[in-house]
Order: sequence, then structure tokens, then C-alpha cells
Amino acid sequence: MHAHPLISIITTYYNSVELGDFVKTSMNCLLNQTYRNIEFICVNDGSTDSTLKDLEYFAKQDSRIKIFTKENQKYAQYSKAFGQEKASGDFIFLFDHDDLIDRDTIEKCYDTFVSHPELDIVSPMVVTKFTDGKIKNIHNIYLSETLDFKFKKYPGEQIFRDTVGKYDCHIRGLYRKNIFKAHSFAFTEPLLNADEIVERLLFEKAKFIGSCDAVYTHFIHSESSAKSLSVKKIDIIRTDCLLRKIFQEKGIYDTRKNIFEFTAYKNLVNAVKVYHHFKKQMSPEENLRQQKRLTESFSELEKKTVISQYNKLAKVYNYFLLSNFSILLAYYNYKN
Repeated sequence: MHAHPLISIITTYYNSVELGDFVKTSMNCLLNQTYRNIEFICVNDGSTDSTLKDLEYFAKQDSRIKIFTKENQKYAQYSKAFGQEKASGDFIFLFDHDDLIDRDTIEKCYDTFVSHPELDIVSPMVVTKFTDGKIKNIHNIYLSETLDFKFKKYPGEQIFRDTVGKYDCHIRGLYRKNIFKAHSFAFTEPLLNADEIVERLLFEKAKFIGSCDAVYTHFIHSESSAKSLSVKKIDIIRTDCLLRKIFQEKGIYDTRKNIFEFTAYKNLVNAVKVYHHFKKQMSPEENLRQQKRLTESFSELEKKTVISQYNKLAKVYNYFLLSNFSILLAYYNYKN
């Protein structure tokens, strides 16, 4: 067996104690990994609660923990990018502070690399749960009916293609260092879900992505920033505009154009609702900026493709809404 290479686990923490004592739960799960040669890159993203104190408590018990504190830049992409730069392991794993992994997850991921050297990313099975413990779904890279494990591997190209419009896969992988560092999470502009653009580009870089017989439990917290109502929600339509361009340039847009445009339309409608909800609190500059994003999103939407997916009355009604941006805007203002 090879000498065990260094593996970096990056976790970003922001007010993790206040949100649910997540420093303790994440540390108990990470520090007990059966694979031992790990550096724990803990990025404290300008927390205002006792997160840093809690991290320092654990760092006193385990010298593998490295704490980095940065100022909060309001977007998760910057704390991920910070950890990405600090990680020095041959393999890198990104872990969410409010999730859990089995004790042998890192070991099983690594063993899979040893037995399948052609892989660039290895993902455990991903079980998505609500906080009450009810399972939402299970992924063995793609959706799976059961937790019975079968080894799967797919070209990174295919995985990338299957994220057009919506993710058909769910990967929480251990990456080879060169793949993980191929694109910076500090995306060219701050966006609520910029990491989804970067993650897709990393998948594309991977020759093969495989699975292993361990479990990553991803929790859906109703109060997480991705779920709660905020002006940042409008960012999603900007992301759609950027992704449409990327997918078109890479020649993978057309086969899933229907899914992409239908999702983009739903995202636009949500963004319009969010805009109406917050517009009274916006400064004139902010208001203008968000209106510009909404109009850009509307004009780039492939309206024919969207309308073709409705029938009868819904077709007429959406045809009307999509005929003119001010109609769409006014309609949801009135409904609001």
C-alpha cells in the first residue's frame, strides 16, 4: 500500500454556533475520520458569534486543525476560494459545516482512487435529509432508489453536460489537487451561487468521476442563506445568463435547451417577485442595477422554447406574460 498522502478538508464557518452549534458537530465528525493524514482547513468567515472560540478549543486538542480568519465578504465563494488557496494536500474535500460524513468516508474515497487511478473525483453516496431526519433523496452520483452501493463512474464531460438547466447528479467529492485548483472559487463577480458555476467547470476538467461506498449526509436547513428570502436571490438570473453563454460556447446547450430555458424562466419569475418584495428598501442605484439584470435576463430568455412547453390555457397566459417585460413586471407587482 502507498504511503498515505496528505488530504485537505476545507470547511467554511460563518456564525456556525448561532446557527446550530455546527462547529461541534462538524469537528466531531471530521476529527474522528479513520484516515489520519488530514489537514483541516477551517475558514472563519468573519463570524460575530463564538465560532472562532469554538474552533480554537478544538485546535488545542488536534494539531491538524488550521484556522484562518478572514473578513466577511458577504458571499460564500470568497471563503471557499480562501480555503482553496490554503489547501496543500494531494487530494481536497470541501465540507459544509452543517453536514455530516461517515467516519470512514475519507478513507473509502482514497481507497477508491488507489483501485481506480483513472478517477479525478470520488464522491460518497449523498443522502439529502430534512432536519427532522426524513430523507429527501439519495444519489450515487445520479439519483438512486436505495443505499445499496454499486460502483459507478462517468466521464467528467458527461456529468458537466447533465448539469445544464438543473443538476441531474449530486457530488460531494474528494478531488485530485490539480482538478480542485483548476478554477478559482473567487469567480469574476460576486454571486449568491457563483460556486455552482465553478463546480461545473471543475467537473468538466475531470477525466472520470466515480463513487464509493460511504455516505455524505447533506441537510436541508430552512434558515440557510440559500433558502431565505434576500435581494441576493436575484443573482440567480445573472448566473443563468452566464451559464447559458458557457453552455453555448462549449456546445452542450442545445440538447438540454428545454430544461435550461424552463428553469431560467422560473428563476426569472422568482427574481421578479423578490425584486417587488425589496424594491422599496433599495437605493436608486441598486434599484436600477437590479432592473437592468431583470431586463437582461428577460431579453436573453428563449421565449419560444419556454412557451412550447406549456399547453392550452397556460400557453396563452405565458405567451402574454413573455410578450413584453413590463407586462411581466406589472403582473407580478399586481399579484404581490
